[in-house]
Amino acid sequence: MNPPKRTFRQYKLDDFQYEAVCRLLEGHSVLVSAPTGVGKTLIADYLIEEAIAKGDRIIYTAPIKALSNQKFKEFKALYGEERVGIITGDVVIRPEADVTLMTTEIFRNILHQDPGRLAGISHVIFDEIHYLSDEDRGTVWEESIIFMPEGMRLLGLSATIPNARELADWISEIKGHRVVVITKLERAVPLEHYVYTRRTGPTTLKELVRAEEERRKREEKAGKNGRRDFRRLRKGETTHRDLVRTVVKAHGLPCLYFVFSRRMCEEKAYELAQDQDFLKPEEKETAEKIIDQMVRDFGLDSWRTMGHVKNLLLKGIAFHHAGLLPAHKEIVEALFGQNLVRVMYATETFAVGINYPVRTVCFDAPTKWDGVTFRPMSTLEYFQMAGRAGRRGIDERGFVYILADLDRYPPEDFPSTDPADIEELRSRFNLSYNSVLNLNKNHSPEEINRILNQNFATFQARNDKVVLERQLHRLQKKFENMAGEYCGDWSTVACPRLREETQRRIRRQERKLRYIKGRRARQAIMDEIKQMKQTLLAVPVRDCDAARVEDCQRKNQQFQEVLKAKEELEQQIANIKVAGRFDDDLSLKEAILEEIDYLKDGKLLPRGEFASQIYAQELLITELYFNGLFHEWTEDQINAVIVAVDYEPRKGEFLPRSLPYDPKPIRRIIRQLLYHYGVEERDVRFHPSLSNLAFKWSQGCEFFELLQDAPHLQEGDIVAAFRRGIDLLRQIRGACLQDDPILAGKLKNCMDKMDRDLVQVNL
Repeated sequence: MNPPKRTFRQYKLDDFQYEAVCRLLEGHSVLVSAPTGVGKTLIADYLIEEAIAKGDRIIYTAPIKALSNQKFKEFKALYGEERVGIITGDVVIRPEADVTLMTTEIFRNILHQDPGRLAGISHVIFDEIHYLSDEDRGTVWEESIIFMPEGMRLLGLSATIPNARELADWISEIKGHRVVVITKLERAVPLEHYVYTRRTGPTTLKELVRAEEERRKREEKAGKNGRRDFRRLRKGETTHRDLVRTVVKAHGLPCLYFVFSRRMCEEKAYELAQDQDFLKPEEKETAEKIIDQMVRDFGLDSWRTMGHVKNLLLKGIAFHHAGLLPAHKEIVEALFGQNLVRVMYATETFAVGINYPVRTVCFDAPTKWDGVTFRPMSTLEYFQMAGRAGRRGIDERGFVYILADLDRYPPEDFPSTDPADIEELRSRFNLSYNSVLNLNKNHSPEEINRILNQNFATFQARNDKVVLERQLHRLQKKFENMAGEYCGDWSTVACPRLREETQRRIRRQERKLRYIKGRRARQAIMDEIKQMKQTLLAVPVRDCDAARVEDCQRKNQQFQEVLKAKEELEQQIANIKVAGRFDDDLSLKEAILEEIDYLKDGKLLPRGEFASQIYAQELLITELYFNGLFHEWTEDQINAVIVAVDYEPRKGEFLPRSLPYDPKPIRRIIRQLLYHYGVEERDVRFHPSLSNLAFKWSQGCEFFELLQDAPHLQEGDIVAAFRRGIDLLRQIRGACLQDDPILAGKLKNCMDKMDRDLVQVNL
């Protein structure tokens, strides 16, 4: 084989890119671990072009639909529309194309349901493969790798992860072929990391802590001297506007400013626009043309808030979060891509895969919302977002600032700025009911046992056990050596130290005896004194001077520390379960599935066959189907129900007073699953706060009319819920198509009613 070209699309490949391409073309799987912004995706592009030239097919998986959609548009422009397809559950376009984009969930589903569709696929590309460590979705990545066909190779693209070699070793072990790790540590554009307050300006966390300590001392001193107005002389609280002004003075635009609250993203953008305008007249003119054209294309003329948004954008300021209309996000991204947005306030979703580098990245706080509570950012999360700073070929350095308030956030809440501190990936593998059904559907009990021991969690447990056993072996040797030096009389009265302690005890008890009046209590103390004196008489004392006693005491302390550490290690090792880690969970779920007539003797019953094709809230949806509710409901009622399935309400959302369907049968099914069969609440999630909106939308209502009935809801959340409903309808339709074609037709009508206008994906 001739060596690959060093140039690709007018770029000269870096050494790590070239090595990755070489190993892929040699037939190996490759895992690339590198900082954000160094050009990992160029490796994927090279592989795709080579595969197309050879007549092979490629699957490109992404963690979120938005990234799949973005890549679909990008690849259509590069390779031609006929060569590129996409499957995201709610969208299916040319699924047999040479290059097929899909979410990782869809790839996993195909592996379970129809692996024959993967014939001719040479490689699967896992973008953002470090999502394997995601608590909610990591299992999907593991299952995708475990069930990959033997002949398929993978390219995993990841942010920097310290244990990339461990991940590659696991994949190599279960797939039986070599997995090469390509690691790049250095960024193309180095980063400078700062914390910021108005008092100190950009500084290090260490210097800020020192400055704050000195300030507190001055304030305390001023208070003691009677100058109670000292605090009033302090400057006010540092705000995002202070930080942006500092960035502007340092010529740090464009700037991506992360705020982990949707509402605050918008508020801060409008606050900044009160006294900042970053666009020149000719830039405003260009931006206005783009906005007006896209508003016409998307049909946003009747959107009442467009005027406010447009005024903001014409100042070079924008906000971006998951609650926005997809059309709004596309306008913002189009302007951002042409450098017509100079300050962007965004939530974390903007950092996932969307390739828009900037000169400066700012964080409004060192903590982030994780769906349950605010917690400190991990170092991996910090670098994933901070990595957007520094544009290759434009900037010599990138700049990262965290707005700091040590009164609210202690120093330990701040992420490390040292890449060496990035956390290792840990397996989050767990079994869903759908996984259990598909395992029983496609595999024998022996194969299921083997598969359940192939997950990354088991591999890591085995590695952890080996490491701990090595530590224990070293500690055991140390323990044995110390035991040889340990004085056998240390814990007896032969030791001068313990003898002296015993004598002191005798004297204390003799003094106590003078005041004790009770006969039994006096007798007990006298017996104790007698016993101690007899022991002292019976055991001769060792002739040890004070130095020897002190040496013994030091050795004994060390001996006890080693003994404690050894016992703790032994306990840790005993608690690590390697083989059969998921046996109990499998048995429990199989028992529940048998009890509700989904499974019998390892064979799927009709309910189980149906549920095996549903990948969210499979038990709830299956029960709704087999209770005949989808047949009873009208098309509009089905759409109203389906948006409530698996919906997680945001803070402030409430249940409607009335619904366009009778909720009692649904509640009865949920209660039965929860309280009769012991299914967990997360597996029967149903919240109808959007049901009335979906009902009206299904009947043909205009989108902006819906918002009048739900001013507390965000447009993007409504669209996302409707699209998730379309995805679920597609799964239900697929599950019943063969046995129930009339309902399948009805569900197709439901999907068509939902999939229109602003809800429709623009691809």
